[in-house]
Amino acid sequence: MEGIEAAHKIRAEHPGVGVAVLSQHTEPAYAYALLSGGATGVAYLLKDRLWDVEELVRALREVANGGSVIDPTVVDALVARQTRSAPSRLAALSPRERDVLREMAQGRTNAGIEQALHLSGSTVEKHVNAIFSKLGLAEEPVHRRVAAVLAYLQDRG
Repeated sequence: MEGIEAAHKIRAEHPGVGVAVLSQHTEPAYAYALLSGGATGVAYLLKDRLWDVEELVRALREVANGGSVIDPTVVDALVARQTRSAPSRLAALSPRERDVLREMAQGRTNAGIEQALHLSGSTVEKHVNAIFSKLGLAEEPVHRRVAAVLAYLQDRG
């Protein structure tokens, strides 16, 4: 973090100066820390990927002109993190609806779900229909029960 702190200090004292941080850390938190002071005129480059002098010079020119450059490896890590933390399709389901869906995923029929969760038939039917609705599952072309179970299994993935 010393380099990032130095970059912030340089930018604070000389706002028009571009700053390139050469780092060994691919962890997105370091790039986030650098960008927290603004994205113009900064670069976050990985030391072990600086073998191409022309790319380094291009990045430095971009920063000198007020642009920003983030190493593609770090961008990939940022995207992967965002993808992992993307909200689940199942987030809209209530806890009881999740219970019902879990039983569906185990292959239980509505009658089996009634027994397992000690619910009435109409209550199970209400939850099953709510699950279908919240997951946006139409009757066609895939059976909605199968599609709901697939959504559950993907979420657990």
